[in-house]
Amino acid sequence: MAERSDLIVGGYFFGSFDDAKLAQKELKNAKYLDERTSAMRPSQMKSVYDKMIDEKVFATPVGWEYLKYLRTKVIEAGVDENDLRPIPLYINFGAQKEDLLDKNRDHIAREHIRPSRRKKASIKDFLRISIIANVFLVVLVVLMFLITIKSDNPNILNYKEAIINEYASWEEELNAREADLKEREKALEDIGG
Repeated sequence: MAERSDLIVGGYFFGSFDDAKLAQKELKNAKYLDERTSAMRPSQMKSVYDKMIDEKVFATPVGWEYLKYLRTKVIEAGVDENDLRPIPLYINFGAQKEDLLDKNRDHIAREHIRPSRRKKASIKDFLRISIIANVFLVVLVVLMFLITIKSDNPNILNYKEAIINEYASWEEELNAREADLKEREKALEDIGG
């Protein structure tokens, strides 16, 4: 497996770009803090050391390495080692070591080393999704036609029938009124005549 230089920070090979970026940030913070602590008294350096532990400033081996360096520097400045807190590592190293290593190797290979294989998988996924979407759209179109055909409202599919039915109903109504008028006229002629 080829190692990628953008995953290496401070001599450590990280399993993801996010971890490498975090380590890169911690490396910058360590350099900045080293410049500031070089002129401090031992008690001030111990306070800085304790504050970094309390605030969990460092979460990668790069940061822990700086904490170890600062711890050594504080001890050399005259602070008793028993007065210093140990460096906490908030991670479990042993329980799933092989699983984590395999997972990281697979992740790196899949994400960063063999992009052509990943591209093929994404094209297959895209095709599958587009076929499903097209089938769904065809079903929707068929349903819309069925609703349109069954509808009582005039539309492009049944407008001719709707207009003929409307004229027929008007004609029936007019014929009924005309018959009613003729009956009234006859009744008037019989009364008047």
